[in-house]
Amino acid sequence: MDHRQRLLTAFRFREPDRAPRYASLAPALVETFRRETGQSDPASYWDWDVAQVAFLPPDPLPDLQARFGRYYAGLETEWLLSWEHRDFPPEWGVATRPAHLFHLSAPVAPLRHLGSLAELEAYPWPDYAGEWRHEHLEAEVARLHGTGCFVDAHIGWIFQTAWTLRTEVGLFEDMHDRPELAEALLERITAVRVAQAERLAAAGVDSISMNDDIGSQRGMILSPAMWRRWLAPRMAAVIGAVRRINPAILFRYHSDGDYRPVIPDLIRMGVSSLRTVQPEAMDVFAIKRQYGRQIALEGTIGLQEELMHGTADDVRRMVRAQCQGLMPGGGWVAAPGNTVTPDVPWENLVALFESLDRYSNYGA
Repeated sequence: MDHRQRLLTAFRFREPDRAPRYASLAPALVETFRRETGQSDPASYWDWDVAQVAFLPPDPLPDLQARFGRYYAGLETEWLLSWEHRDFPPEWGVATRPAHLFHLSAPVAPLRHLGSLAELEAYPWPDYAGEWRHEHLEAEVARLHGTGCFVDAHIGWIFQTAWTLRTEVGLFEDMHDRPELAEALLERITAVRVAQAERLAAAGVDSISMNDDIGSQRGMILSPAMWRRWLAPRMAAVIGAVRRINPAILFRYHSDGDYRPVIPDLIRMGVSSLRTVQPEAMDVFAIKRQYGRQIALEGTIGLQEELMHGTADDVRRMVRAQCQGLMPGGGWVAAPGNTVTPDVPWENLVALFESLDRYSNYGA
């Protein structure tokens, strides 16, 4: 099977030749990979199955200081707003405050003092259809399909975009005290995400991915009732928009943490896969038993236990157990639950993919 056949088979709850796989590596770990292997492309070296397409930034790049600088006037903290630092999308005007931990940083919210709907309407929202470049998408998708690739496109966030614009405290206060502001902010963000998703679906991608962390390792960040009130309808609007263009398109959803109370909602909504089932927060084998014929599971390989703190043999045992418990019947994609950071030992990362080579073949 090629990569696309393998993933489509798994997402249809049938068994491919082997479990699909992929990972995301932090920049410093990519440098370690290049130094240790002499190769340049981890995806090719470890035979990952997912390729990505995306909008391209405007050319020339707009002046972010001219566009958003007024929202940071007088701010007495270290912050940076530039096209080179993209932990938080600069086109949304969210500045970066260095966190001094690997590649990680923290957001500085431009709308932290938002006081009215008029101020919200005046904000310079990103224009992906009009300003960003997307003429290349059809040709790029066709090229990747021609090489046997499964093509995904990521559209970002709704909830996380809202709180990085407004701050978490500000957004939750709005939901309680100023619901008209929360409604308007979330609707404006959703309209942008719908437009992105529609354009990417029209280009022929196999899946649309959206991230929106709603879970911590001790439960949900917001109650299931709040999620159903504020976020579920917006996510459903994005899914409905892409399915009107391509009813067969897959919709892949990522959240860290424990969000078990809303998994049935996500299934009813039409989510195709949970892109992270974090084993530090949820029993991945129990999720497979309960929902494994209704929704595909990805990102079940945790970053905080064997992979980070164990030995290479611990990693091998963990991978073998996951292959034995999660492969039957398809519907599983082997992947770490989040970006692999440089504090994961190199030998453990090697053991992960060597173990998948050994244990993830169906019928072996």
